[in-house]
Amino acid sequence: MKIIYNLIKFLFLMTFLQSILFSSELDSYVIKNKKIRLFNKLNEAFMREDDNRIYKIYLRLASLYKTNGEYYKAVSYYKLALKLYLSLFKKKNYRQKLFLYKNIAFCYKKLGDVFQTFKYTYHAVKVAHILYGKNSKIAKNLEKEASKIQSRLIASSI
Repeated sequence: MKIIYNLIKFLFLMTFLQSILFSSELDSYVIKNKKIRLFNKLNEAFMREDDNRIYKIYLRLASLYKTNGEYYKAVSYYKLALKLYLSLFKKKNYRQKLFLYKNIAFCYKKLGDVFQTFKYTYHAVKVAHILYGKNSKIAKNLEKEASKIQSRLIASSI
């Protein structure tokens, strides 16, 4: 099992390094340097098997890609963070969960994927109900957003 885990780590790190080295010319020098620093930190965290640190690096990478308009890559890192979050943290931190769902929904919205946007917005609504209550302003705003997305989803399927 350890060999498989190490192989997956190696493949992931090599893929990430390749994406840094062969990224578009639109990437500024500063962004490339940030990616390389995060790659080094991620490699170090993998070597130490420090899942909490890996989780934080996934969030930083997702944020970096989102800020740079690379929403597909941002989604992949937010999903990795979500997966790690769900497996790591037994005590529920609903604020963090809401943050992840809202950011994934935002990225899918930017990518034009209405179904995935609705799915993650709906998850965010459920978490907001737990966290703030059904009548809270945050929950109501998310419900309104989910309703708009659902209408677009229905309209596009007709």
